Amino acid sequence: MIELIDYLIDASLVLILVLFVVQTIRLWRRDRQARFLADSVVNQEKMAAMGNLLAGIAHELKTPLGAVACSLDTDRRAIDKMSVVLADLENLPLDAAAVEKLAQVRKALNIVDSSKPVLEQALERTGQLVRQLRLAGRGDHEDPVPVDVNGLVKGALILLTHELKQGLEVDLQLGEIPPVSGWPGPLGQVFLNLIQNAGQAMDGTGKITVTSGVDTGQVIVTVSDTGPGLPAGSQEKLFLPGWTTKAEDKGTGLGLFISKRIVERHEGQIKADNGDSGGAVFVVTLPAAAEGTPPTDR
Repeated sequence: MIELIDYLIDASLVLILVLFVVQTIRLWRRDRQARFLADSVVNQEKMAAMGNLLAGIAHELKTPLGAVACSLDTDRRAIDKMSVVLADLENLPLDAAAVEKLAQVRKALNIVDSSKPVLEQALERTGQLVRQLRLAGRGDHEDPVPVDVNGLVKGALILLTHELKQGLEVDLQLGEIPPVSGWPGPLGQVFLNLIQNAGQAMDGTGKITVTSGVDTGQVIVTVSDTGPGLPAGSQEKLFLPGWTTKAEDKGTGLGLFISKRIVERHEGQIKADNGDSGGAVFVVTLPAAAEGTPPTDR
């Protein structure tokens, strides 16, 4: 009888120990999940605050950019008139000193005129950047609109111009695709994140290829790189909150998790795998908007 009681006591202690371990693991998992969710909320709040900041910056830049564009147009017309007047003067009988002065004026005018294409390109590039800042600042609180996916891809590259290393080559193979219905701000963040990840996966040199096309009413965008590829067995973990192969100071492990949620919010899918020749391949599939709906960047 005593041995039976001892046995029952030992069994009870073992059971208590097992229950304690199980409960500890459960609490640890819940705590980890709570921390991931808290990080996600904080990250989303940061993104919302950043979106408001970007929208404000874009709004403030529109006025001075408009003034610069107007001034450039005025200068262009003034230079054209000065060139006509100078040509008339050059056709007059003048002494050597006057001819020399006119030659100096012509040289200076040509220098000013040659700078116009550079200023126009810089102004156009700045305008594109402002438009992308405005799109990036838009959330999904408004009604969905027709979205030009190719435009979002190009815009992401504009925003990443100074981050992508010089040794990286970007190959755009964008086909003719219909618009999708959704929110350009969050959706643009998806392509920004995928292209940024591809650039970070390569050690200064390599190639990022972005393709777009349409198949059976689905818009398909593929972002691939020539980096080391995805770790074995990581395809299912990539989109989990907190999972990352980056150093702690390089990423939070929430980028792909949030991107997946955004794509699913647009009734689409995002998948990842390794390419046949190495490197990671991410494929985003989105349903096309109703036929006949024009794309927009508003």
